[in-house]
Amino acid sequence: MEILSTGEKIKRARINKGYTLKELCRDKISVSKMSCIENGKAEAKEWILDYVAQILGLPLDYLKEDVEAQILNSTAEIEESTELDKKMDVLESNLGYAEEHELYNLAFKLGHMLFNTYITANETQKIQKLIPKYYEIWNKSSVKGSEAIYLMDIAGFFYETGEYEQAESYYKNLRKASKKCKDNKNLARAAFSEAACCVRQKKYDAAYELVIRYEKYIEQMTDGSRKAEACQLLAMLSIRRGDAKFSCYEEKTYALFEDNSDSIAEAMFDFAAAMFDASMEEKAATYIEKAMDIFNGNSIEARAEFMLKCVEALVEYGVIGTAKEKCNEATELSIASGNLKLIEKGYYLKSVMLEDKKDYKSAMHYIGLSLDAIIKFGTNLEIYRRYLQYGVMYHRMDNITQALKYFNLAISMEKNI
Repeated sequence: MEILSTGEKIKRARINKGYTLKELCRDKISVSKMSCIENGKAEAKEWILDYVAQILGLPLDYLKEDVEAQILNSTAEIEESTELDKKMDVLESNLGYAEEHELYNLAFKLGHMLFNTYITANETQKIQKLIPKYYEIWNKSSVKGSEAIYLMDIAGFFYETGEYEQAESYYKNLRKASKKCKDNKNLARAAFSEAACCVRQKKYDAAYELVIRYEKYIEQMTDGSRKAEACQLLAMLSIRRGDAKFSCYEEKTYALFEDNSDSIAEAMFDFAAAMFDASMEEKAATYIEKAMDIFNGNSIEARAEFMLKCVEALVEYGVIGTAKEKCNEATELSIASGNLKLIEKGYYLKSVMLEDKKDYKSAMHYIGLSLDAIIKFGTNLEIYRRYLQYGVMYHRMDNITQALKYFNLAISMEKNI
């Protein structure tokens, strides 16, 4: 949808009718005045719009609808759309019109919508390109709470892309800004998100200091799942510190997730990961088994992905017995889903377990299947890492020729990363 100012509408209709400015104005309006209206240098009074509408045969409501109203109407039409390509096109266009007409409050709203639409569409490059523009628009706008919205958007993006140090910095700024304006809801969310970033960077003491300091604000969170995630983080840190409060936080986490078995399973996996790091292997393995039993997922693919994540953790910490049985099930689910990335991961994990059992022939078979798959979809970095893993595996098998082959392939691939 093309967005036109009142002046642009008049000019376009006048030209289409074949009228000169003088012919349109007659003795009612000065030519210089109408020229200024058409070029956006002056606003048209109501009587002028009435007159122009009659002469050019235009609906008065059409002439009166300004740029901002047109953008809002256009945006409302696609706001709930699931057609992401169409939604992105409209939002990009409307954002351009809002900037052109210096409607910065509206531009900020559109920037926020576009940013999150890009995230839904997994358009990482477009997000990175939008960030500096989003920052500039935020600085020019006067929307209440815009700083919190902007910082939360950017921090969330960096967290999801694994750039935890940058995410931590944005959450820290949000925490300080929220504290300054006494916004306890965002303060709590920012503090616990910042702590989660610290955990991802293995900065456990810093994370613990944050969650203990802001634990009292959990009840001010209005979203039950956010409260649950905060309690989950407290429980994980309690495990790592040998804190007796773990059971209490664990119970609160499950209660806040209510009947959401998938969220509970994800929490149990995180608890198991903390237990493994705290040398509580037996208890951790039990938690992972329970997590796999209760996780349903909204698709075969989701269940396969979760199970493979659990199997990978079990393999990493040497719990091979449990991992083998579950890996077979997860690989079958991956094949049923048709997701090549999951299939490759299943084959790779099977090869690791077969190697552990010294069944080298079978291990090499699955290595081959895994490599065939990852070459079809993997990034240079993913393929590089797999080559290194294969080289190490062959080296452990005392197959020096194959080990050198994959180490050399890794070296060659490293140049392209």
